[in-house]
Amino acid sequence: MGSAIPEKMLAWPLFGAGMEKLGKNDQPCEVKVPSINNDELLVRIDAIGLCFSDVKLIRAGEEHPRVISKDLATDPVIPGHEAVMTVIKVGDKLKEEFKEGQRFIIQADIYVKGKGYAYGYAIDGGMAQYSKIDQRILNGDEGCYLLPIADDTPSAVAALMEPWTCVKASYMIENRKEPRKGGDLLVATEAGNQKIYKAGELLKNNAPATVTTINLSSAAVESLEKELPSAKFEALSSVPEGKRFDDIFLCSLKRENAEVLGKTGKRGAAISFMGEYPDEAWAFDAGSIHYEGWFYQGSAGDDFSAAYGRNVRSKIKRGGTCWLPGGAGAMGQMHTQLAVESEDGPSRILVSDMDNVRIENVKKLLADTIKKRNIEFKTLNPASFESPAKFEEEVRNFAPDGFDDIIMLVPVIPVLNSCSKFLKKDGLMNIFAGIPAGKEGALNVKGIALGGMRFIGSSGSLTSHLRATLRLVEEGKLNPVTALAAIGGMNDLKKGLDAVINAKFPGKTVIFPACEDMPLTPVQEISLMGEGLKETFSNNGFYTKATEAKLFEIFSKR
Repeated sequence: MGSAIPEKMLAWPLFGAGMEKLGKNDQPCEVKVPSINNDELLVRIDAIGLCFSDVKLIRAGEEHPRVISKDLATDPVIPGHEAVMTVIKVGDKLKEEFKEGQRFIIQADIYVKGKGYAYGYAIDGGMAQYSKIDQRILNGDEGCYLLPIADDTPSAVAALMEPWTCVKASYMIENRKEPRKGGDLLVATEAGNQKIYKAGELLKNNAPATVTTINLSSAAVESLEKELPSAKFEALSSVPEGKRFDDIFLCSLKRENAEVLGKTGKRGAAISFMGEYPDEAWAFDAGSIHYEGWFYQGSAGDDFSAAYGRNVRSKIKRGGTCWLPGGAGAMGQMHTQLAVESEDGPSRILVSDMDNVRIENVKKLLADTIKKRNIEFKTLNPASFESPAKFEEEVRNFAPDGFDDIIMLVPVIPVLNSCSKFLKKDGLMNIFAGIPAGKEGALNVKGIALGGMRFIGSSGSLTSHLRATLRLVEEGKLNPVTALAAIGGMNDLKKGLDAVINAKFPGKTVIFPACEDMPLTPVQEISLMGEGLKETFSNNGFYTKATEAKLFEIFSKR
């Protein structure tokens, strides 16, 4: 590759929960460059995007669901999942498949035999100058989690592919339209309820392996046994501790019981409210909607199969009314751009954000497309109103009948609770912001059960999603550079994370590990970082491969 591989490198290991546990004394650590086996790769990290997910990882430490280390103090992990890399050493067994000099981005959501080994969480990630790519990454459940990028793609732009993919993947969620065949099913009601419930055709055609009933009458159990003869039934008065289910039917339950049983889902669980429910906000595990893919639905009748299939979309409603709380932030800007640019997108868009600078940036960035598509576009800053009630009054003025779509980009439960009140019948809230699993939000149970209101969420993306994003970029249908807001070097990585926490920049921050002393700099000031940089920007003012080459010429230590 033209330069020898050093023995030592700079990295930012995480030694526990808290920003003070990242690196040592607010500086990166000097550690050994990883050695590789003959079925592994050594890569140079060319760029690493900073994400609020990194902040959540650092704050949680070992408590983060994707971390597998039991003690980060003695077994630290290097964060960083939005990585761009170049192969610099190939193990002997891989020389037919990989060559030095190949460039890749990585799909960080790595699974091996169903177990998660996320890059930057369980596997050492990209907040380092070099990284080892092992067989978990090269030969996981989806095959190879490395995706090649073109030579003319700037590393800073390639680092934006993964976050863009997460944004796009959140509109590709495929919610189940039927019960899980061979799964574990729960049916629960209140003691004394004599109602007979029907499994229905969908459930009979997708029969579960087990059925657990709570407080169902003997006649009701008998009726279900006839419809589901292959299932193993167990009648109980309460759920065994720790048991989880694929499909859950909560039949006319009281609030205190529904709230407990509604949190007993496995990953991807469908939780159905059957019968009449009050027009009240009950506590639901909003974090598990995002991280575990839980889906709450319902039906007024007694046919379990009738609960499936209503309002299972994940795309924004065409021609509808959409609200993006936090829609001018780093990730929010991407969602807003997609909503504005999509030909199948909404015709009325409200963006609310706590930062006027970010709001103005989004309005400027999207002004031409808003005009071209004739979108009614409004922005609000909640901080500019004398009270939350006044802000909500203005939101209601924009959408008197409520919103078809609310894209939740603020990971704060009180904000979610406030916004969910504005969802209309058959409306959809996409909880994109990563509210921790177990955190409860107040959602309208009658709206879910009878009004078709749905709450969905996703964490990460599939390799196929990332490939689709790359294809859109290569075809010129997506311009990811619009999200780039700041760059910096290895020593300023922690300053970059602080900027993410405090929303200092109206977009994404990218760090170049090789440029150790490059200062954290907003994109609009890059031209001041050295002679000749101004001339490298494109005609419309965007960062280019020539910009990056000049920056590396000035700042790179390699």
